[in-house]
Amino acid sequence: MYTSGIYTQRSISDLLSPPPTVPMTRPLENRRIGEQVNRVNATRGGATRTLVTVTAWWMSLAIGWAAARAVGWPGPVGLAWLLIPVGHVFVTLAAAAATRTPGIAPAARRFWRHITLAVILFTFASAGDNWTRAHGTGTPVALGVQRSSVLLMVIAVGVVVYALLRLPVRVRTRGEWLRSGLDGLAVLGTTLTFLWHFALRPALFEDARLGVVAVLGMVTAVITVMAVLKVALLGADPVHPGAMRLLAVATAAGSLSSMTLPLAGDPRWGGVPPAITLAEGLLLVLSAHTQRHGRPHTTPATERTARMLPYLAVGANAGLLTVTAYSGGADVGAVSTGTILVLGLVALRQVFAQRDTNELLASMRRQERRLERELTHDRLTGLINRARLTDVLTEAVGAVGDPVSVLLIDLDDFKLINDTYGHTVGDQILVTVARRLTEAAGTVARFGGDEFVVVLRGVDADGAAGIAQRVRDALATPIRAHGHDLLVHASVGIAATAGTDAADTADALLRNADLAMYAAKDRGKAGHVVYTAGMTTRMVAHAEMGAQLREAIDGGQLFLLYQPIINLASGRITSTEALVRWRHPERGIVPPIEFIPAAEHTGLIVPLGRWVLREACRQQAEWLREVGSDAPNSISVNVAGRQLTEPDFVDHVIDALERAELSPLHLAVEVTETAVLDDPVAITALQRLRTLGVAVALDDFGTAASSLGLLLTCPVTTLKLDRTFVDRITTVSRQEAVATAVIRMAQALDLDTVAEGIETAEQAALLRGLGYRYGQGYLYAPPLAAGALAERLPAPLVRSAEALQHL
Repeated sequence: MYTSGIYTQRSISDLLSPPPTVPMTRPLENRRIGEQVNRVNATRGGATRTLVTVTAWWMSLAIGWAAARAVGWPGPVGLAWLLIPVGHVFVTLAAAAATRTPGIAPAARRFWRHITLAVILFTFASAGDNWTRAHGTGTPVALGVQRSSVLLMVIAVGVVVYALLRLPVRVRTRGEWLRSGLDGLAVLGTTLTFLWHFALRPALFEDARLGVVAVLGMVTAVITVMAVLKVALLGADPVHPGAMRLLAVATAAGSLSSMTLPLAGDPRWGGVPPAITLAEGLLLVLSAHTQRHGRPHTTPATERTARMLPYLAVGANAGLLTVTAYSGGADVGAVSTGTILVLGLVALRQVFAQRDTNELLASMRRQERRLERELTHDRLTGLINRARLTDVLTEAVGAVGDPVSVLLIDLDDFKLINDTYGHTVGDQILVTVARRLTEAAGTVARFGGDEFVVVLRGVDADGAAGIAQRVRDALATPIRAHGHDLLVHASVGIAATAGTDAADTADALLRNADLAMYAAKDRGKAGHVVYTAGMTTRMVAHAEMGAQLREAIDGGQLFLLYQPIINLASGRITSTEALVRWRHPERGIVPPIEFIPAAEHTGLIVPLGRWVLREACRQQAEWLREVGSDAPNSISVNVAGRQLTEPDFVDHVIDALERAELSPLHLAVEVTETAVLDDPVAITALQRLRTLGVAVALDDFGTAASSLGLLLTCPVTTLKLDRTFVDRITTVSRQEAVATAVIRMAQALDLDTVAEGIETAEQAALLRGLGYRYGQGYLYAPPLAAGALAERLPAPLVRSAEALQHL
């Protein structure tokens, strides 16, 4: 019988089999098949729920039989025991279903297979035990069956313990292992005390015939409790936490059934052990059902229960001791001994826990001090950092009546030292400079990179100028760094306040000192300049340019030109580079060299870059739609370092691509080495873009010694040889040597290369001969408007050297 292509009647094996996989077909068929799979899974969930219901009714029969025996019903003694093997069959089916849980971890699948095997062994053992109960143990055959049943039970217990012990544990410290071991011993001691009181002592001293059975039950319970303790204390993440809790309760029920074995021969209470055994079976079926259909979990849920185990053990022992003492029990001494041992274990556990707590608190205090220092001090030099400097300077300025001066010290050409000798040498120089500044001046802070700030309390501008000279003298001695003697110069900007002007703030002093420092660099570096009011002109000019640029971004005054990137072999356009231009309503075309620095200084480089990115993606998508296969394969967009460090930069790239309906494979971002050097945030952003499929080109390559190291961290796909190495490549052998080294390195790293600034046919021929595949420059085309470039797409762009004279 079929309904919508799905069987409405299935065998148990069919219901317990894994769900069918969904093939990758058309969307409509996928939805239909997905609905069918959901119905199959729902049916299989009904199978395990049915097992739970059937087992519950089966347990109810055993409980009813036990109740009837308790009130004196003269039914057959072995009836309830005959229910156990059938109940074990239900448990076996449920455990087998748990092994077929979709998506289950291999360790959990192996665990449930072992549980299934153990239940099968228990089934045969209980069947043999029932047979001997019915026929007695007076014959060799019956005795052999009884021994085989005991052996199968012991093997089954071993399989369960093995399954539990094979579950992986969370990594713990030595102290945690010690506390867990003491917790386990405390619970184990409590278990032994209860087993002795309720099972072993009565069996040994009141009914010797039950001694062997009681000992076996005790050993079984002890070993099982140890295994469950291991899971509860150390965790078993692959198995569903709810399933593990039910397994633990089931094991406790098994221990309880062992303790009630002395009642097996009692005509009145002989039905209690089978009822408890079937209750254990029901818990196991519920555990398997939870594993197969429980809610998803991410972490073990046994930690809170594990922490309560030793205290529960103490409470249980105390309760047993109280009952035994007041009832005049014969084994009050044994129970007292067990209680004392458990109390000692818990007390010892608390001692170790307190010691670990004290060590943890001490470690946290050390960590807090370390973090506090890292928040306020520079890790390399040990000086206070920029954040702490703001507090110090604000406090100094707030002391009305005392003049405050600031020296902003910037090391001249420090980048050249890093590029030439490496960052190890550069770091050593920074450490030495920091020490010399501390000896020569007052409070010194590392402001960032190669900039330092000195705060002088009670010192006016003239006094600060004298200290600035002293600082320069301190730096006049060459610095020894990793075998190199290097002379370091510094430009110093000075700003001072009398301390009575409410307008004087920490930010104002730093800003003025920064302007004075740039003035010192403009005067030839290696000098110091005191701030004057006229130095704000440059800042005001940047602010005015920024305001106009904001209007240009919002008012549609910006536009893009596109310079083709050519395949040197065919002369055809393979991609383009987008270049932003500004059509000012009064000044006409403003060159990028004027407004890009203002954009970077005012922070407008970020919204400007977003506009360029959106417009470039839109134009590339339009070319692909209108020109087809003749369109440029990709478009390159220049990205500033400030953009890369914006937290939502990658999101804006994705948004631009989605608006234009453009694949990331048609976009490349061009970055300079300085934009990403030593900036993990920028590197991370580029790595995310590469994951999307966006290409990354390293622009102006070869102009800094940091390039080689950067190739190891930056996800570069293309190197753009700087135009300075192309300009005289046909006449200067060193330029040709650099270009050759770059192309060989790029080929070894499987990177594309683009030669910039090609202006003559001779340069193009030489670069092509060296192995360069792509190039751009005025030999082929200047930056063009979108329409003009589209007109040149079908034909090769090969221009002669004479044609350049007419540009």
